[in-house]
Amino acid sequence: GGGKKKMSGTNFDYDCSSLNPEGRIYQVEYAEKAVESSSTTVGVVCSDGIILGTEKIVINKMMISGTDKRVYSITKQVGSVVNGLTPDGRALMFRAREEAKQYHDNFGIKIPGSILAERVAGVCQMNTLYYGRRPYGASIIFATHDHLKGATLWMVEPSGSCYQYYGCAAGRGRQMARNEIEKGNFRELTVQQALPKVAKLLLQSQ
Repeated sequence: GGGKKKMSGTNFDYDCSSLNPEGRIYQVEYAEKAVESSSTTVGVVCSDGIILGTEKIVINKMMISGTDKRVYSITKQVGSVVNGLTPDGRALMFRAREEAKQYHDNFGIKIPGSILAERVAGVCQMNTLYYGRRPYGASIIFATHDHLKGATLWMVEPSGSCYQYYGCAAGRGRQMARNEIEKGNFRELTVQQALPKVAKLLLQSQ
C-alpha cells in the first residue's frame, strides 16, 4: 500500500528517469547498441588537419547513392560525421548548426569546438533524464577549428558523454579501427599521407 509505485524490470526498460538497482539506465544502453551496430565512423587528427570518415553501407540496391548521407558541414570551420539511427544523427547535426548560429549571433565570433560539443552533449544528456523522452540512438564526431585551440576532434555519445580525442571511432568496427588508429601515428602524418590509411582501416572494419 502507501501509494508507492513499484518498478518492475519492464518499467526500467522504458523509463529514462530511473536508474535500475544496478545503477544502469536501460534506454541509454539500447541507444548505445544502435550506435554499436551501425556503420563504422572514424576521426583522426593529422599534422595539418583532421580526417573524418565513414563506412559506406548499401542499404538497398535500388537506393540512389549519396542519399544516405552521414558526413555534414556544420559551419565553414566545423565538419561532422554521424552514425547510428540516421534520423537521430540528422537531428543532432541540425541542432549543432542551430547552436553554432546562435553563438555567432550572440557573441559575434565563431563557436569554439569545445563549446559546440558540450552544448550538443547537453542536449543528448537531457534526453536521458525525463520520462517520455528517449535518448538519441546516434553519436556524432566533430572536426573543428577555432581561434582558441586550433584543430580539435570531439565525439558526443548517446549518454551525453563528450570527450576530445586525437583519434576516435564508433560503430560495429570501432575496436579494430581504434587499434589501427593507436598504431598509426596519424599526428605525425599529413592529411594526404593519412587518407589511404584511413580508407584501408574503414575497409578492414567491414
